Amino acid sequence: MERNNHQPNKWNLNLSSLVIGFLLALTLILALGADSGDNSPGRYQCCSASGDDLSVYVIDTQTGQTWRLSRTDAFDFGTPFDRKSVRRSIMPMID
Repeated sequence: MERNNHQPNKWNLNLSSLVIGFLLALTLILALGADSGDNSPGRYQCCSASGDDLSVYVIDTQTGQTWRLSRTDAFDFGTPFDRKSVRRSIMPMID
């Protein structure tokens, strides 16, 4: 009786399938990592203020215009070269 010491291949892979899979994965990684080269921020940037007033700051990155917006009012800070201190209520006056 002759014994067969050869074990069956569980994965049934050949070298060409392995190379094609590796190249496809490499192409996907390179495509996802591609950068357009434009690292400038968007036109408007927003950030939330800390504290109890629940307001946000909005900055126009092209002009430098800055606003603070909350539920009850809006405050216009102006630009770095032309500062303003105009406060407008965006809620109707209730007597």
